Amino acid sequence: FARQTATAVRLEDLYRWGRGDSSTRLQMAKFLHKEIAIRNAQLCKELRVLPFGLADTQGVCEVIRCFSSYVDRLAESERPERPEDDERFTETLRGILEDSTQVVRTLGHGVTEVREAMGEKRYEDVRNEVDHILDRFFIKRIGLRFLLQHYIEAAETRSGVSGIIHSDVQVGRILRAEAQEARRKCRELYGVAPEVVVVGDGEDFDPAMPSRMSPGSSLYENPNLSYDRQFTYVPIHLQFSCSVLLQNACFSVAESFIRRHGAPRAGDADAARGMPPVQALFSHGEEEVAIRISDEGGGIPRSNHWKAWSYFGALASDGAACSSSERQSQLGWRHSAPLGAGNPSGAGLPLARLHARYYGGDLVLKSIEGFGTDAHLFLNRLGHNCEKLPHGVRVSPSMRDSSIGQEMSLDALGTMSPSEVVLLRKRLADFRRERAGSVARLGASVDVLG
Repeated sequence: FARQTATAVRLEDLYRWGRGDSSTRLQMAKFLHKEIAIRNAQLCKELRVLPFGLADTQGVCEVIRCFSSYVDRLAESERPERPEDDERFTETLRGILEDSTQVVRTLGHGVTEVREAMGEKRYEDVRNEVDHILDRFFIKRIGLRFLLQHYIEAAETRSGVSGIIHSDVQVGRILRAEAQEARRKCRELYGVAPEVVVVGDGEDFDPAMPSRMSPGSSLYENPNLSYDRQFTYVPIHLQFSCSVLLQNACFSVAESFIRRHGAPRAGDADAARGMPPVQALFSHGEEEVAIRISDEGGGIPRSNHWKAWSYFGALASDGAACSSSERQSQLGWRHSAPLGAGNPSGAGLPLARLHARYYGGDLVLKSIEGFGTDAHLFLNRLGHNCEKLPHGVRVSPSMRDSSIGQEMSLDALGTMSPSEVVLLRKRLADFRRERAGSVARLGASVDVLG
């Protein structure tokens, strides 16, 4: 299976398949029966050749075993040939989807094994390459999970919905739901949580609530930036990115507040008085939907900014999330929130950025040390019901085989990250040294011949 070529699937086709009849769904099932096996096998192959000893770690070997079992499961099952086979095949895909939810945690432990074996100093020399490898792996995994979830959800017919693609995603509703969850987790960790002000659709807007808007701002008079535009997108991917960013913001504000005022007393109803709110602002532009989540949590030093995009930077020696004090000693990691129970911290932001870049969008941090951070999430519209897709989507991994091919425009992955720049510079330096050595050897050979 790994020797075969994964097939690029256009979003237009996925949207059409997700709203098709039983015969269309059967065609999709036949295609996925082989395609899912190919993509799982290729992920196994990629993991088996990882450098720096990663392929031999217990964490990576465990992921390889899981993905190999999915290939076996599909190879041993009969290909769907009749509409009556749909329920059985759907349950097979559901089992694969639900069984692979611990991949992030398990790979995190594998990275920890390598770092402990190499030592912190040697690991820093290869960290950028490890991050680049994980980016490649996870972007492919996003594409694989997209196909799984899309087929499973498409079994239910709903108005304005095709599988996991929704014709009119309500950004404000998602932000408010994730803000509520982020505040709940923040109170569990710190005893206090900042208010979260959501601005962009005009709903529940209170001009008297503390925020960054002054009475002279246009938002103060008309806080509705949706402009009655429809937003076709994948809400579960948007939920993930918003969850990570809002947790980052709330945790940062709470930590900064506690450093200045001390830990809150249990049962103190006024413990959060004076805590600056987090603002989540979104706007529906003609080409994209943009979200800005702003906090006053102290910001990130410029020298540590790149660390926010590095995987598993805040792991303790046992692979668990670092404590608050440990995070404070590494300010650059502070904006890498946990992904939930059992998952290591330090993967949230890189994965949130990949989910945006999967459709040609991006995630950018702008931080002022000593004050706070603005996270800008740019989301390409998926056309109108995935028709008339913009250029950024057409050259993105979502329209290919979910990999980064040679012919793909770099624009599809947004602005190059500092770690990617460092990696390319290192590879270029290695190439130049090798070429210089070849020239020197050639010169010595000529002298001997002379």
